[in-house]
Amino acid sequence: MREAQSVMRDAVRRSSARKPTGSKTGSSKKRVKAAHDKPRAKHFVNGLAKGLSMIQAFSSETPAVTLADAAGATNLTRASARRILMTLEDLGFVTRQGDRHFILTPKVLSLGYAYLASMPLWAFADPVLEELVEDLGETCSIAVQDDTELVYVLRIPVQRILSQGVTIGSRLPLYCHSAGRILLAGLNATQLESYFARARLKPYTAKTIVEPVKLRRVIMDVGQQGYAWVSGEMEDNISGLSVPIRQSDGRVIAALNASLNQAGIREDDAIKRLFPKLTAAADRLNKSLSVGARVPKGPAAKSAA
Repeated sequence: MREAQSVMRDAVRRSSARKPTGSKTGSSKKRVKAAHDKPRAKHFVNGLAKGLSMIQAFSSETPAVTLADAAGATNLTRASARRILMTLEDLGFVTRQGDRHFILTPKVLSLGYAYLASMPLWAFADPVLEELVEDLGETCSIAVQDDTELVYVLRIPVQRILSQGVTIGSRLPLYCHSAGRILLAGLNATQLESYFARARLKPYTAKTIVEPVKLRRVIMDVGQQGYAWVSGEMEDNISGLSVPIRQSDGRVIAALNASLNQAGIREDDAIKRLFPKLTAAADRLNKSLSVGARVPKGPAAKSAA
């Protein structure tokens, strides 16, 4: 398995990964604003939300922020932004750069690593993915859903695929990506309705499907056939084939994807070459998840040993 520090370094990019050309839907500023606009429940801890939104204000476009930058990105007053930045500095999550700027510290990586380390896939998915990449000679990834986007939690590239540079933690729209359609096909009717109510469907290429009725039919077909093929909808020369990864109860928790950077590839040819090995790898992960779900963990497991 790769060094944990390398994965942690990549994982933190989920809050700063660049979006596809022409897309600003996932920008840190808009995500922070959307978070502030949501109705609040009684249990909501406003100070915690402000601290997390401040961390999300840092990105690849703004790796260092001034007090004014931070206040504007988080929709807070300068006084509030200053208190939050100083608190994060006291906790070791940010530090000062020069007289006016703040930057994130490596301690932020612990937040992303906590998620990855808690994933049931984490213990055994990496070697399966490495073997799959070696067999196929293509970039392979595992993605999960986060709201209206997919997030790469494991990814092994053989070459640069998308122009914006996709890595662990990168976020992409669900509707125009094969892994995203696998995840959408795994939703129940209520969850899918909620997705369409919130998603912004916009074309990235001339082939991108953005008509809700047509997209619903495509998602239904994906669920019935057990795989998703998407070609030229994110970028003109990028295609992908994805299959579901399921928990022991059959619920889809992730998607296993192979990406191809090749113009003019035929769907039938790609499926014939990739599908058997993709499904075999997914089956291995499914079985490992099933076994892992039956293995006791924590203090109770130790006392029983």
